[in-house]
Amino acid sequence: MKKAVGIIVEYNPFHNGHKYHCLKAREHGDVVIAVMSGDFVQRGEPALINRWDRAELALKNGVDIVVELPVFYSTQSAEIFSRGAVGILNQMNVDKIVFGSEIGDVKSLTDRADLEEKEEFKDELKKQLKEGYSYPTAYSNTLKKLEVNKELNSNDILGVEYIKALKFWNSSIKPVAIKREKSGYYSEGIEDGISSATGIRKKLQSGEDIKEVVPHTTYEVLKNALNENRFAKIEDFYSLIRHRILLERENLKNIQDVEIGFENRLYEAAFSSLDFESFFQKIQTKRYTLGRTQRILIHILLNIKKEATEVVKVKVPYIRVLGFTKDGQNYLKKLKEKEIIILTALKNIQKLLSKDELRFLEQNETGSKIYSMINYYQERKVPIIIR
Repeated sequence: MKKAVGIIVEYNPFHNGHKYHCLKAREHGDVVIAVMSGDFVQRGEPALINRWDRAELALKNGVDIVVELPVFYSTQSAEIFSRGAVGILNQMNVDKIVFGSEIGDVKSLTDRADLEEKEEFKDELKKQLKEGYSYPTAYSNTLKKLEVNKELNSNDILGVEYIKALKFWNSSIKPVAIKREKSGYYSEGIEDGISSATGIRKKLQSGEDIKEVVPHTTYEVLKNALNENRFAKIEDFYSLIRHRILLERENLKNIQDVEIGFENRLYEAAFSSLDFESFFQKIQTKRYTLGRTQRILIHILLNIKKEATEVVKVKVPYIRVLGFTKDGQNYLKKLKEKEIIILTALKNIQKLLSKDELRFLEQNETGSKIYSMINYYQERKVPIIIR
């Protein structure tokens, strides 16, 4: 059986840096499998363009199989996001996981992962959080208390979480870090034809040209979406979010990431705010980062609860393929011979999944229907196939 290499992606949108990542990943295996966030992403936002368009761009630019990272993973903290994605790759028998990293050194990232799992670190972090600090500040304070000087950048933080997830699943997958020397995760500049997804989204919003930083296939898709006003933004969903907050006030405390008391702040802000900007200003606090606040809003919109999150943290409920190439199709056939349940269509799934697994699948598909209410796209019944 051919060796597969896994990558964990959002492609929001797919750019030249992502294409480079695919090429580097292929150096480590015969088949590249991407676990890609669906219609909502880890920053707590709807994806700029829908899951099917992004999957097709991936398949046209170096990926062999695109598997969806369901919304109950894709909109979570780095820990849960990583655990879900690595869990999927583990079930798909990949040999290695390849990810970008500012440090570019797996040993350094493994050492940090080991540190974070020590009781001394956990106890100090809890203490800092109880004092009211946001997670990033509490984390930084904990490092200082333990006299650890090295702060990590965004991709390194994810790399640490991937390594912790590999340990959690007792996986034999080998982590491979590619040193990231160009635009960082939040960078808005351009270096040698590479810009971050954040930078590209800002350029699109301001009407700047992005032709030099994305493959031609991406450029054409984005140009059409721009002309048809089909870029999704979190503020577009405010009327739906507001409706759920006002309707479900008593249940907000059960929503993932909502701490005691914050539900009252959400309700009062939603009641008094007609527009998203004023609402968001009223709910921001020093304790909650921008990303976490946005994730809470998506969790409210999609009814993602704490109880359900505890379930998916310890078991991946299903694996759904969005598309594949010919090499990818051959790999999937071999996987099915090993009796791994992989969904390539939603027909007769009642025979394949348990009631609980079906419930999670339905939640994800309902999330995509809500996305489509605001940013319409034609749902597919079968995977994309690129010959």
